[in-house]
Amino acid sequence: MKFTLFLFILLLALFACQDDDKVFDIEVPNDFVRAEAVPGGAMVYYNLPAKSDVFAINFRYKDCRGNDVLKVGDYGSDSLLLDGFNEHQTGVPVFVSLVNRQNLESDPFHLMIDTKDSAPYSFFDKADVSSSWGGFQLIYDTPEQVSGMVHIFYLGTNPHTQQIDTILMKSSPIVKGGDTLLFALQQDRAVNTVVVRTEDHRGFRVKQQIWEDVEAYFSEKLDTSNLKFIDVHNLSVENDEDKSGIKYLFDGDTKGEQRLKSGKGELVHTFLAGPGATGKPFIIDMKKERVPAKIRFYNILNNNMLRVKGLQYQTGLPQSPLGGIWLSHYEDKIPCEVTVYGGHSDDPKGEWTKIGSFSEDRTTSQNERWAARCTSVSYSYETLTALQEADPAYIEIIFPAFPITYRYIKFVVEEVFLQPYYNQNPVDYNPSKYVTIHELEVYTKKD
Repeated sequence: MKFTLFLFILLLALFACQDDDKVFDIEVPNDFVRAEAVPGGAMVYYNLPAKSDVFAINFRYKDCRGNDVLKVGDYGSDSLLLDGFNEHQTGVPVFVSLVNRQNLESDPFHLMIDTKDSAPYSFFDKADVSSSWGGFQLIYDTPEQVSGMVHIFYLGTNPHTQQIDTILMKSSPIVKGGDTLLFALQQDRAVNTVVVRTEDHRGFRVKQQIWEDVEAYFSEKLDTSNLKFIDVHNLSVENDEDKSGIKYLFDGDTKGEQRLKSGKGELVHTFLAGPGATGKPFIIDMKKERVPAKIRFYNILNNNMLRVKGLQYQTGLPQSPLGGIWLSHYEDKIPCEVTVYGGHSDDPKGEWTKIGSFSEDRTTSQNERWAARCTSVSYSYETLTALQEADPAYIEIIFPAFPITYRYIKFVVEEVFLQPYYNQNPVDYNPSKYVTIHELEVYTKKD
């Protein structure tokens, strides 16, 4: 019994000695750690002592929800993000301690940090919901450091309950630098209520805002009777024999059916302009002030009429009056860069507002071009049925959904594609800068 009591006292002494060993004493420089406020928290910068038993550094604090947070840094870095905050705060206490290789901590010292509004919290400072074609759009900007998610809803009819409900349109990470999100609604609603919510990286809701009475714009194709084409510099190649001219821009043929039906490749039934047509304005008179919605530029789909002398040339017209212009090439006259303007006068040098544009590198590989199905040998529509069943190929330039009217639309074909054939490098077989457009459609806001 006496031996047992002696052993118990000895063990207590040993434990007492071990407790003394748990005190990790180290002299800490005053400037070895500093903090800088960032969105959603603070970035701490530290400089661990080089000659010591220090293995790591611990930062303990409470986040915006009162949860205890531990962040650990080591020699692998000299900074650490203390996050978990939404609204800007000042003087948040942080307890900092050093850790040795036996995982013993030093006595903590206090660090006070400031934080900035997080991206999910400040999201609504630079966010706006406005009208769009067939629905609405959300435009937002963000700080350099982002985190969290944004969820976009609108009030619509729940298809399961047939009751008014919040319909989720999209959930997306908040993007650095901001974004523009367009939403076309399947439900035909002229006016909408839009709900936008944000959440942090842990899935907690941060903020919500509601936009009411957001008008959805709907477009319709303008009848050709309401369009007048103005060839400012008289560049249109008007040729009745080969069927080229302005009238073919508005004849309703978007794929090249008339050319295929004719059985003669030289009867193009299309619009050709030049020389020097790139960089020159063409104007469309809509005959009254309208809200423009979009414009489409079509080109002929590849069909068996493109075959010349057994070779897969494009629009071969060697025997036609225009053969010297086409030179068996079609692709190098197709627009690859277009700029569109709106105006209130048909003066080409007057006051115009840029409302849209399209751009694709003129050296883009043939199968990657918007007009691939017009020229690439990978596509061929050799029968009328195949051509009719195919989707047309076109450039579509959609204009902003603003309640601003214009009477005139001016477009400029800035550049055309390069012909990729015959050499490894693209060759410019169209130095005279001819331009071809097969069909042109203008869409405006539905009254």
